[in-house]
Formats: sequence, C-alpha cells, structure tokens
Amino acid sequence: MRIIIAALALVGMLGWTPRIEAQDNLKIGYVDLQRALNECEAGKVAKEKFKKEVERAEQSLERRKSEVEKLKEELEKKGLLLKEDERDNLEQDYRQKLRDFERSYKDLQQELQIKDRDLTGRILEDLRQVVQALGEQGSYTIILEGNNTVVLYGAKTIDLTESIIKTYNEKGPAKVSQAGEKTPTAN
Repeated sequence: MRIIIAALALVGMLGWTPRIEAQDNLKIGYVDLQRALNECEAGKVAKEKFKKEVERAEQSLERRKSEVEKLKEELEKKGLLLKEDERDNLEQDYRQKLRDFERSYKDLQQELQIKDRDLTGRILEDLRQVVQALGEQGSYTIILEGNNTVVLYGAKTIDLTESIIKTYNEKGPAKVSQAGEKTPTAN
C-alpha cells in the first residue's frame, strides 16, 4: 500500500498530466434545435400549416360537441315528459353521440400529434444534416444541442444557431453537405 502511495506522489511531483495538450485543438459549439426549427423558413411554414390543421379539427369537434350538448339539453328538458321508451332511446342516442365525440377527440389529438411529428421531424432531420456539415467543414470537435435541458451554460460566441438557420434558409440541407463550402461559424 505504501508503494502505491509513493508511486502516486512521485507521478504527481513529476507533473504528469493526462492529455491536457488535446484541449488546444478542441472546438466546441452548440445549436438550439428547437429555436432553429421555430425560426427557419420551413419551420414557420410547417407551424402555419399545422395551425390551420388544428383550426379545422377544432371546428369539426365544435360542431359535434354542440350536437351532443343539444341532445343533453333536450334530454334534461323533455326527459320527464317523455314516455319511458322514448326517454331511453334519447338517453341511448345521447350516450352514443357522447362516446363518438370523445373517440373523435382522442383520434384527432393523436392524428395532430402524428402530423406535427411528421412536419417537424423532416425539418429537424434536415437541420441535423446542416449541423453535421457545419461541424465537418468548421473542424468542430463537438456540437451540442443547446436547449436548456442539455447545455446549462454556453457563451454566445459558440452558439451556432443563427448560422444554422441562415445556412438552412439559404441553401437547404442537401446543398450544404454537397457544396463543401465553409459556412460562417461563431468561432
């Protein structure tokens, strides 16, 4: 045990440092992909398209909801005055329309989530291609995703988000990786 401690002390005195010289070539950047998605032209178009889809879905649901509410009101107002079999039929009709409305609501929610993932997923993949091309062309060691969940702090000088948005808007992902030209960097 004493030999191990003596060896460690000797190594410490000699100034042994593990791989610190590699930091001279280290080039780091980060990109806020969510911001890039929201601010690039394709992202804005996708967001607007999705907004229209949501509005259409809400209008459709609103019509169905009003039908269900009318049936409920009719049942509450006339329920006591109707014959038992008529009231039972009206209650059954109400329950069926309510179930249909709830199913439609859930189905539309799922459809909209899928549509949103489809619209934004393609753009995010394209943005990742632009990031990769920038990383290779700019000789970056690492480029991190710079939203608040991954990078807790990053100097604005290594924030590449604006450069990614600009490159994506100007050239698109396929052209950037094929062009081989160096894109503007934050470093």
